[in-house]
Amino acid sequence: MIYRAIFDAVIDKDLGKEAELLGNCGGSPLPSFGVEIPAGRTILRKGNARATVILGNNDASECIDNMISVGRATARTLGLINKRRYRLRYNTADRSMTFVAKPVSRTNIAVRIGNTVIEAPPDGQPVFTPISDNEIFVSAIGTVALGLIKYPLQLSRGAVTQSLRLKVGEEIFVESFLQVTPATARKFGLTEGITPALFNQISSILRIDPGK
Repeated sequence: MIYRAIFDAVIDKDLGKEAELLGNCGGSPLPSFGVEIPAGRTILRKGNARATVILGNNDASECIDNMISVGRATARTLGLINKRRYRLRYNTADRSMTFVAKPVSRTNIAVRIGNTVIEAPPDGQPVFTPISDNEIFVSAIGTVALGLIKYPLQLSRGAVTQSLRLKVGEEIFVESFLQVTPATARKFGLTEGITPALFNQISSILRIDPGK
């Protein structure tokens, strides 16, 4: 039987011929396998490359990102890139897991406008974070939904583009949203509300209202 999911790859220097799977996260916006992948000897594939690892399964409920960690040698063999997103296909017949790059992620996300971000978790104290005109704040779950990587990104809407420094929220039980300052919102013609967004991990462009 074939099971499919979307995972982010993490290269861990402390892993040799092992791999660690963290999936079935209760709060993840990414599709999981839906079943427990058995631990033990597993074949990892990407294109024509393959590597045999001992897979550990660390399924957990209170997490928001599906991740698979591999060692440096395994990453080199398969051509995996740290913090990049992949479609995974697990085949129960031969205990193999196939990677296919998924650099583009799309989601609907709430837009907020203001110089101070307020994260209000259901059972905790609000967290206040100031942002400047050269910054964009994205909540933790919004970051996962879009596959954002923590370096300056290009925010784009129509013909307007600007390089912004990314600030990532720490509260995992807060809704998916992004926030910019009023000046940035005016520049891009943004208003508060739900909007489609798309992020390309290769170009580092975050597009608002990207079209089809």
